[in-house]
Amino acid sequence: MNTKPQADRLPDLAPEQPKQPKQPKQPKQPNGVGTASLVLAVIAVLAAMTLIGMPFAVLIGLAAAICGLIGRGKVKRGETDEGGLALAGLIVGTTAAVVGLGLMAWFINGLSHIHDRPEDLVSQGAKYGGTPLAAGQTARYRDGMKVTVGKARRVPNLPGDLVLGKDELTYEFTVTYVNDQKKTVRLAGNGIDMEKKVLPGNLTPTGPMSPTYDRENPWFPKELAPHQKVTVKLHVNVPPGSTDLDFTCSPTDYRDDAHWVLSLR
Repeated sequence: MNTKPQADRLPDLAPEQPKQPKQPKQPKQPNGVGTASLVLAVIAVLAAMTLIGMPFAVLIGLAAAICGLIGRGKVKRGETDEGGLALAGLIVGTTAAVVGLGLMAWFINGLSHIHDRPEDLVSQGAKYGGTPLAAGQTARYRDGMKVTVGKARRVPNLPGDLVLGKDELTYEFTVTYVNDQKKTVRLAGNGIDMEKKVLPGNLTPTGPMSPTYDRENPWFPKELAPHQKVTVKLHVNVPPGSTDLDFTCSPTDYRDDAHWVLSLR
């Protein structure tokens, strides 16, 4: 009986491969530009907190944003994996630059209006001595007060007018006050300057002086509540042949005089 050697029945064993040594981790490449971006951004924020530092905050903030973009570009190219500092510098630097620019614009605008008063006229051509407003136009003051003068029209002479001269004509027009703000405004002398209503020949129109009319048609109130609107009809007696009525109004103390020329044709 033939038998194979015992060695022939053992399976072939592959030689054991030697273990490869573990490769050490490569250290992260530092992102110096990203770090600089964040440092500049912090400086820009600190600069924006002071009046003198506002212009520097804009420049430094822009520099931080640029460095942040460069740092982010290095991350995308695989040159470094430290992108957090660059992103933070980009965001904070851009914000500091925008805020600094806004504060500068606000400060410059404030300086340009440092001598403005709430009572100043903001309507073009409304100031006395300039180009006057026409009937229907509105004089607007900086604090929200508005005055509108209507068209002058011929009306019958008022009965009982004590100062109506011979052949004088009576004209009627409206004056409307609007207090377009949140506080009460006290009117001064009812806001009408009778002495500046000048007619041809430097004549000052007068009237009406009718006690009956004055009782039936109240004058302006002493004050206007917030957002209150009041319209009053005014009458003047003018010599025949007059063509225009020069009307000046200052609704409260220390306001610019608003100026209208009303046609009497």
